[in-house]
Amino acid sequence: MVEDIYTIEVPFRGTYRLQRLRFGRGSPRLVVVGGLHGNELNSVYALNLLASALRAQAPSGTVDLIPMANAFGIEEGRKLGPFDDQDLNHTFPGDPDGTAMQRVAHALFQASCGDVCVDLHSGSILVDEMPQVRLSAKGDELDLARAMGLPLVWRRQPRTGETAQLVDCWRAAGCQAFRVTGGRGATLDKAVGATIALGLRRLMGSMGMTRPPAPCPVLAEVTDEQVVVLRCGTGGFFVPEVSVGDHVTSGHLLGRVVAPVGGATLEEVRAPSTGIVVTSRLYPMVHAQELLLRLVVL
Repeated sequence: MVEDIYTIEVPFRGTYRLQRLRFGRGSPRLVVVGGLHGNELNSVYALNLLASALRAQAPSGTVDLIPMANAFGIEEGRKLGPFDDQDLNHTFPGDPDGTAMQRVAHALFQASCGDVCVDLHSGSILVDEMPQVRLSAKGDELDLARAMGLPLVWRRQPRTGETAQLVDCWRAAGCQAFRVTGGRGATLDKAVGATIALGLRRLMGSMGMTRPPAPCPVLAEVTDEQVVVLRCGTGGFFVPEVSVGDHVTSGHLLGRVVAPVGGATLEEVRAPSTGIVVTSRLYPMVHAQELLLRLVVL
């Protein structure tokens, strides 16, 4: 069931192993990758939960799970690859004769092009993210994204510099692909992991691969124009007054930036409109123009 896709002998460290769990056979083929960033752990937990479900109910078709793409980074709690400090998710489609991370990226990409491909992430170590599907506004994956039943489906325009990311390379190769994000980096949120695992089971059900669990309606389906990004105007110590999932109205106090010494209020952050908090800053020290919150406008 567990197989090595690729290995590298690392001096003074042992063997790096890119490992895959395979369930079933034939078509369709679903591929789910987690752990591209070594400090994003909810994906590892979610895929292990999904593996347990697949052992109990074999799929009709093939499900490939790669829980720890950046295995050494996960062991060290580091976002980047420990070989050469490269971001694995900015290294695709890779190079079989390149750097260590480029070779890993090449092996992973070659082994992971399925009919449907999902890349799992957590938020950064600074913020908490509502469990969500992020997909291209120009793609045809919307029905698949809806089928997961996660709280948020966000159709995004391409960002500068994203062409080397795994989802973009999958889509360029003709796969239907999208990203799932939820929770905070460098921590394990069991509830978020369970939510993502359940969403993946719903996705398999929509593909006719397994008996689907009960459907769950999407809380919000949005485009970039409906997502409001709130940044701090000054540096300081951010004290939030809301959490991810909270519904707010225009003028609602979302948080304060206060002086780190003495606590004097430097800035109040208020909701510009009615909406739902989908991203919230958890690490309190902030610099001017850093991300504090995202709201989905209703």
